[in-house]
Amino acid sequence: MKTMYCYVFLFVKKITADKKNIMVLLAFLFTVNILHAQPAPMDQHAEDSLYNIIKSNAQDSNKVHAFYWLSRGTTLSNTNKSVELGNAGLDLARKIKFSIGQLECLEALSFSYAITSSFEKGFSITYESIDLSKKYAPIRQIYGINMMGLLYQKLGDDNEALRWAQNAYYHPDIKLADHFTQWSAMFLLAQEHERLNHFDSAIHFALETLDYSKQYFPFQADYPMLILARVDSKLKKYDEAVNYGMQALDASQKTNEVFFENEVQNELATIYFNDNKQDSSEKYASLALQGATQLKNYLVIANASNILSQVYAKNDPAKAYAFLKISNVAKDTVTNVEKTKQVKQLEIKEKQRVDDLHLAEKDAKDQVRFIATVALLASVLVISIVLYRNNRNKQKANLALQDKNDKIERTVSELNTAQASLLARNAENELLLKEIHHRVKNNLEVVSSLLALQSNQIDDANTKEAMLEGQNRVQSIGIVHQKLYQGKNLGAIEMKDYFINLSDSILDSFGATKRVQVECAMNVLNVDIDTAVPLGLIVNELLTNTIKYAFPDGRSGKVQIKLEQKSNGVLQMQISDNGVGKSDIIKGTGFGGQLISLLTQQLGGTMKEENDNGTHIFFEFKSIKAA
Repeated sequence: MKTMYCYVFLFVKKITADKKNIMVLLAFLFTVNILHAQPAPMDQHAEDSLYNIIKSNAQDSNKVHAFYWLSRGTTLSNTNKSVELGNAGLDLARKIKFSIGQLECLEALSFSYAITSSFEKGFSITYESIDLSKKYAPIRQIYGINMMGLLYQKLGDDNEALRWAQNAYYHPDIKLADHFTQWSAMFLLAQEHERLNHFDSAIHFALETLDYSKQYFPFQADYPMLILARVDSKLKKYDEAVNYGMQALDASQKTNEVFFENEVQNELATIYFNDNKQDSSEKYASLALQGATQLKNYLVIANASNILSQVYAKNDPAKAYAFLKISNVAKDTVTNVEKTKQVKQLEIKEKQRVDDLHLAEKDAKDQVRFIATVALLASVLVISIVLYRNNRNKQKANLALQDKNDKIERTVSELNTAQASLLARNAENELLLKEIHHRVKNNLEVVSSLLALQSNQIDDANTKEAMLEGQNRVQSIGIVHQKLYQGKNLGAIEMKDYFINLSDSILDSFGATKRVQVECAMNVLNVDIDTAVPLGLIVNELLTNTIKYAFPDGRSGKVQIKLEQKSNGVLQMQISDNGVGKSDIIKGTGFGGQLISLLTQQLGGTMKEENDNGTHIFFEFKSIKAA
């Protein structure tokens, strides 16, 4: 691909000396666009030549092409400039009613808005590009479909992003699309499978993208490399992950892709942090935070500042807390994106509802016309065979029927208006409730972080242990609110996923991830928040006690959590381990034992303990209505 662009730019240098050859230049660039359509870095001479076209007396359509190429050429190096150029070209194309030029600039803008998480503009521009391509260039709608997937990915809705990516990749005309559109489809599939932890599929599509990059876009092989680095990191193959990450970083620096360079630095910081290499993690997190702040990449800002907060937590609490505040502000900004997404989904549904109403109205009018035609013919026949008096009676009946129809139509219209208003109020209430859960979760995270910072200043082992246990209790409640604002059901928690997240958090806090295995042997089960919080606190206390006492001298072990609801609504829970046994926590006088006893009473339950090849604690709670 680089070689191809070298030929382009040498060609540009030769022909732009003569203004008469401007048309030839644009025709050549347009041909390259059809074949490759890749937002590649642009040679300075070619960039100057395109600006000369914009300033010259060339035809306006040629200037639109120049704006488009400049926008694509600056997408990855200067997104603000890319947006400015794309909008200038779009305004000119609309002014002269140049449809293909509009489509080009819409495509350039959709990519720029997607990578900068400008969702309101991104969705609007991408929908417009899809509609325009259906009319003037059907194959190019695949590019718009792929951009929809990228926008949903940036929103954090990976299931929806995967659906759009599959629509693009498996589109019947995908092989007829330009190389960049094909590359984008397989790359987005690789990303989404990685984000959803479908590791085999992620590796498959990442390697396919890497091979395709080497064939058509060698300078963008760093993108699938980053996906392979993330997969290896999740599989705890840290050396392989760093190797892919360093290759991606080197490639992004050579091509001056600043936005992507920050993404790679952020990923390297995460890999090094998980591998307990604090100095390297701090280095790359600082670089990522600096670059992301300039580009307003809030996802990277949130992650990099959170890593720095944890790196400084022990040695410099003040700096750690400052980075924690930066991370929370960035998270709030990203969360506002979630509200944008939901509003956008409501707009889409409302648009569909309006279209359906218009279609129903058209069908109704056609039916009325048909009935009116039949009635007219019947009237003519009746007029010819009946008396004037009967004809007058029929006219009266028609008037009465029309009056009834008018009343029915008014009633239907009022019901539709009331229904739309009710849907809007319900949607607003859901957004407000999710915002409340999100704020509660954030506040609990701040409390947990403050406890962690405070514990770093304490030397007494017992006090430090108590602070850690308090931090875990706060975290168990925080996870409940996190699940509520992320989920679709605002009144219930899916307990298996909640217990998995809770146990991972507790194991991580005690550094026991590698030696203690927790298994959630249960089916999908939803319970209301008033039940989920006490259950989470009970599991937190028992799992904490098990890690501390059931496996002494650093030995390995296994803990099993079971929860099921009987047909009569009774909840049964069992927490078992294969440790040394005899915990006696449910009979103990300590704070943890008292807390378990109080929470069990609160749920109207009973508990008992057995010691046989470990400790087994059984709970049975009163009949609870399924959420």
